[in-house]
Amino acid sequence: MVRLVWLAANRDDPEESFPPLAGIRPAPEPIAFSAATPEAVARRLPNVILVDGRGQPEEAAATIQKLRNDTEAVFLAVLLPGDLDSFDWGCGAADFVVQGCSAEEIITRITQLASPTEADPADLIRRGPISIDRERFEVRVRGDRLDLTFKEFELLAYLAARPRRVCSRSALLREVWGYDFFGGTRTVDVHIRRLRAKLGPEAHVIETVRNVGYRLSL
Repeated sequence: MVRLVWLAANRDDPEESFPPLAGIRPAPEPIAFSAATPEAVARRLPNVILVDGRGQPEEAAATIQKLRNDTEAVFLAVLLPGDLDSFDWGCGAADFVVQGCSAEEIITRITQLASPTEADPADLIRRGPISIDRERFEVRVRGDRLDLTFKEFELLAYLAARPRRVCSRSALLREVWGYDFFGGTRTVDVHIRRLRAKLGPEAHVIETVRNVGYRLSL
């Protein structure tokens, strides 16, 4: 069973504050940012923690960062389109949705985060200094392990399985996320930017193909 917590500036009814959550059962339990201690969250035993960052991306990211080492739950940020550039993508959020998404989309996203697809134990990909172990859900660059979210891992693995092939943004959205969602292909660009930041000196291996998409150059 999926158990949800809703973190927001105020302890408002999540279904009223964010209508796409209406009908999800059991309903998310609300906790205000100011009361979001590791102990308060742990008492709810959540699988997925929804964090309302609409108009307050910095506070939402800081709350995730404060809690992430004390819970096994994954974090799903709820943002406005204008929040995407100011949200700290290194805070530990596994994924995000934007204002205007459908109930179907957020249910799909929650389900994917709560029960991620198991990796193929035979799938080990090596591309230059990058190794991707799908059994261990692990990426290493020159032996150093990268701390990637589930979607960052899946995106890199998808590109690495198709070296030097151009993958369009729409194809990446469809194949990695498995559905079309309100944020459109912008979410692909955001995740690519996060991946490049974490790859550090090897960021150049993910090449942008103008007006089309991306490819792994190795």
